Amino acid sequence: MQKNIRISRQKLIQLIHVAKAEIGLSDDDYRAVLESTTGKSSCTDMTLFDLDQVLKTLKGLGFRVKKMPVREIDVGAANYEQIKYIKGLWELCARVKTEQALNSFVKRLTGAGHIRFLEVKDAQKVILALRDMAQKAGYDPDKVGVAHG
Repeated sequence: MQKNIRISRQKLIQLIHVAKAEIGLSDDDYRAVLESTTGKSSCTDMTLFDLDQVLKTLKGLGFRVKKMPVREIDVGAANYEQIKYIKGLWELCARVKTEQALNSFVKRLTGAGHIRFLEVKDAQKVILALRDMAQKAGYDPDKVGVAHG
């Protein structure tokens, strides 16, 4: 369990540093963002919650996490729009934003081993669970544009 937390922290810190570079923040501006968001000037002093808050702030400044593409192999009984919406919601609110993590979530929720095996009804179940996760994480899933963008 501790190892997974360390990996999650490292991944979040890496993502924050990628965001800093992509947005083009100077070191002073970056430290100001950290301080104003968490009261701490270094990611190494932050909790997972703090890191997540910093990432949300950086997203508000224009950082976008690389999108998981919807590939032909991903689409089965559930349609393209459902799979696209699922992937968009996953990228928005999941801590581990990988295909493997998404498929593990789908399997726990529906028993389907991969998103391509989702039936329409199961895809709706996944969508509802992800919408709930997004809302609990402070996002409005109706306003993020993941279904059409």
